[in-house]
Amino acid sequence: MKEYDVYFKIFGKKLKTTILAKSIDDAKQKIIVKIKWHKIIEKPNDEINRNKNIFENLMNIFGMNK
Repeated sequence: MKEYDVYFKIFGKKLKTTILAKSIDDAKQKIIVKIKWHKIIEKPNDEINRNKNIFENLMNIFGMNK
C-alpha cells in the first residue's frame, strides 16, 4: 500500500485528503465509497414539461418555430 494525497472538488469546493491505497484508481474508488447519500428525489415530469413549454413559447414569440 502507498499513501496518496487526493485532491478533488465537490460543488465548487476544493478538498484534499490522504488515502492508503494500492493504486491511483484504488485511491479514487476509496474517495467515492466515502460519500454518504442522504436523499435523492426524482423531479416530477410537470417541471420538465413546464420548462419545455416556456422554451416553446419563447421560440414562438421570436418566430423560431420548428
